[in-house]
Amino acid sequence: MSLRTGLRTEIILSITLLMAAAILFAGFLQIKLTEQNLLEQQRAQAASIIRLTVASLEALSPTDGIGHDRAVAGLDRLQVVLGRQAGISGWRLLDTRLQVLASTSYAMTDDFSTLPPAAMERDELFSELVYNSFHLFSPAPKTNYLDLSMPLWDDAEAYALLQIRFSLDDLHARVKRSQRLVVFYAVVYGLVLAGFGVYLLNRKIVQPVRRLQQATTTVAGGVLTPVEVPSGPGEIQELAESFNRMISALSASRAESDRHIASLQEANLALGQARDALVRSEKLATVGHLAAGMAHEIGNPLGAVIGYLNLLQPDLDGEARDLVERSLAETGRIDRLVRELLDYAGPGGRVEVVFSPLTQLRETIEMLRHQGQLEQVVITDDSLDDGLVSMDPGQMMQVWINLLLNAQDAMQGRGRIELTSRSEAGRLSVTLRDNGSGMSPEVAARIFEPFFTTKAPGSGYGLGLAVCQRIIEDGGGTLGVNSAPDQGTAMSVTLPLVKESS
Repeated sequence: MSLRTGLRTEIILSITLLMAAAILFAGFLQIKLTEQNLLEQQRAQAASIIRLTVASLEALSPTDGIGHDRAVAGLDRLQVVLGRQAGISGWRLLDTRLQVLASTSYAMTDDFSTLPPAAMERDELFSELVYNSFHLFSPAPKTNYLDLSMPLWDDAEAYALLQIRFSLDDLHARVKRSQRLVVFYAVVYGLVLAGFGVYLLNRKIVQPVRRLQQATTTVAGGVLTPVEVPSGPGEIQELAESFNRMISALSASRAESDRHIASLQEANLALGQARDALVRSEKLATVGHLAAGMAHEIGNPLGAVIGYLNLLQPDLDGEARDLVERSLAETGRIDRLVRELLDYAGPGGRVEVVFSPLTQLRETIEMLRHQGQLEQVVITDDSLDDGLVSMDPGQMMQVWINLLLNAQDAMQGRGRIELTSRSEAGRLSVTLRDNGSGMSPEVAARIFEPFFTTKAPGSGYGLGLAVCQRIIEDGGGTLGVNSAPDQGTAMSVTLPLVKESS
């Protein structure tokens, strides 16, 4: 599993490391240049000291001795002066064969460097430097020193050689302290830079980027919300503007897609309605052919049978008369079925009359009550709007009778029917709502299908509502249903209104 770091952490670490490296490089470069200057100064000062010492020894009078004896005596007198010179850790005097004649150490020193024979040449200054230039993370040598060697001359002949060691430990310690100070300042500056960097990056870059990230997550969830980035670098602002332009384009695309989807849904609904109309037309055609054949093949023989039974009935009594009456009842059922099929397949000639459907509905209710129907049904009339329609009043009464008797059957003969009406946009809607058992959505979706019925066998053929729907649609209206189990049923008849002058 890979460890992921944030944008702020990456930038802070990168800048801090770069700045720390730059500070360290600049600091160590400055220390190196300073160290070189100090070494040159130390070398020049040491050369001056050894030259002055050699000149002093060469200037001694011959009465102080001859040759190297005079030099040894002179060094004994100069020992106090040499010991006080800063940085001198020791000296030694050698003869012409480079054998040590005398030596003195003012501090713990290693062995002096080995000199070549050429060191005895006139005015030749030999030097050997032992110094660790960079020792912050590496072990330093025990001593840091500069060995200078110079011959002593008398009458154009070298009689001795003076070698002085100058300690560089103080210089080494100063440089080491400077190096540590540079590292300390680099660390402190890096921490300060990191702190300010965290604040500035969090304000200028991290927060705007996080807002863009949150906005991207929101867009991925389906919510197209523009992002607001009040502050930040120009690139962040441009990124936010590009993001908002993308949101605008996506919103426009979504709106266009929604319009297409709505158009497709409307087309699908229209196709469904056209399909239902086509199916209904096919059923009408089938029932029409069936009804025409039945009217021709069954109607005439059925009429003859009914006539014969009516002739036999007066001359019979007892069991025979009862059988004739039963036969008449059954043939009457056949006759009613044939008539319903004929009404569904093709209602008779329409008579266009302008009348009030609400007035006709109230008259139909009174007619049914006189015939002994709706005796235990309470009908409340809350209809307010009224108007005139133009259609066949006989067919319209057939619709009212069918709807009222269906409501009575749904309430098992007793209950309440509420009548309401409203007029809107040139159309009158009349609703009959009962408090019966209601219907499930599956049943409600099929009640207008021919031969579909929920009644007991022999109680209906499933053609009543299909005939009603055809009558209403032929009049330019619609017949709708709204029902739920145990919540009753509402049948709505909507018809186009006509002006009274027409």
